[in-house]
Amino acid sequence: MTFLYSIFGKVLHFFYSISGNNYGFAIVLFALFAKIITLPLAIKQTRSTQIMQMLQPATQIIQKKYAGNQQKQSEELQKLYNKYNYNPLSGCLPLLIQFPILIGLFGALRMPETYVFTEAEMATVSMKFLWIADMSKSSMEIFKEVGAGSSQFWLSLIIPLLSLGLSAYQNLKTNLQTSGTGQDASQKGMMIFMTVFIGYIGLIYSQGLALYWMLQSALAILQNYIMMKYFPLKMEAPKIVKRDLKK
Repeated sequence: MTFLYSIFGKVLHFFYSISGNNYGFAIVLFALFAKIITLPLAIKQTRSTQIMQMLQPATQIIQKKYAGNQQKQSEELQKLYNKYNYNPLSGCLPLLIQFPILIGLFGALRMPETYVFTEAEMATVSMKFLWIADMSKSSMEIFKEVGAGSSQFWLSLIIPLLSLGLSAYQNLKTNLQTSGTGQDASQKGMMIFMTVFIGYIGLIYSQGLALYWMLQSALAILQNYIMMKYFPLKMEAPKIVKRDLKK
């Protein structure tokens, strides 16, 4: 893991050097960079969701028609997915790609004095960003230092809670878009796990990490909105839907 921490530490240091030596802004730039390099996968995920929505009536018909024969139901669903080049698990891939980025950044942000800055640099680095007094500290650490009666503690909760809220919203939107397909259990499980996981690390680990995930969630919501509104899926729905809905 130290190798991964070192890699992300060097990348974060690069953004620090081009951001006017602003540690918080360096994390913002890193989040934008991570989003850009994972954008092709994110677009593929959104397109997969659009196909899933289009196929939903057909999948419901197949599930109802072969409710007593799970093997036949699976075969028919697979034929439908193959015809439209759809993989029910494709939505999980961007989340899995995020894990090594999150882990690498976690290590670098947890110990910036080891993986991001030299000892001499660390003495001059300011961890203050916007209202955050120290980006390297977690809300729980601040709570132990100053207690619940301090405004510093309550201010430290803003980014972790925003991160949790945006992640939960993204999860809810995805569940609404994929509900009723019968093939999205793995993707939903991954989304729920990630929401809980992000809420957990947002409170007990550095606010810098919470800031990164808050930005990632916000960018993902924006990207999904743009794709759904301005780049709609241009495919004809399966004929089985039109035929069976008239019965």
